[in-house]
Amino acid sequence: MMNSRPGLALRAVLHECDEEASLRFRTLIETGVVGPSKRLFAHVLERGIARGEVRADALDDLVLDVIPALMMYRSKVCGSEWTDAEMADVIDRIMVPLVRSAPA
Repeated sequence: MMNSRPGLALRAVLHECDEEASLRFRTLIETGVVGPSKRLFAHVLERGIARGEVRADALDDLVLDVIPALMMYRSKVCGSEWTDAEMADVIDRIMVPLVRSAPA
């Protein structure tokens, strides 16, 4: 989402905001980017829980923040974007071990 035309514009504006404008943009990011991402990740985790592949206690706000936080960090701080291969690597190396249920 942050690579889209509106996402690129939003990132540029965030670097130039005062406190009041920053609050408005944080709200916009939460409702338009972070919230939908967390809902999507929650749905994926719920499906994994139903299959027994994900621990039930893995469905919490801290876990749901991991991927969006990492994406925002790489985008804003490092100025880099995610390739599909890098995203798959993050899922395999960070998310799967984080949420995996214990072996039976």
